[in-house]
Amino acid sequence: MKALIISGDNFEDFDLLVTYYRLKEAGVEVKVASLNHGFITGKYGYEVAVDETLGEVNPDDYAILVLAPGEGAGGGEKRF
Repeated sequence: MKALIISGDNFEDFDLLVTYYRLKEAGVEVKVASLNHGFITGKYGYEVAVDETLGEVNPDDYAILVLAPGEGAGGGEKRF
């Protein structure tokens, strides 16, 4: 089973990283997609490698979709 996490810079570190590692612990292959190749950086400085750009994603390859909003993924919402 494969999961895709879509995010961008300034993501909420806890949301993305805990989800990423929990899925991996469950035996799921996890990929991260964003607008550009390279790395995305969370609010607290954690960097995550981007596996695919959004244009390269084939939805048929994934059984799970996780949205971890960041500035580059249409997120960046304020939390209270």
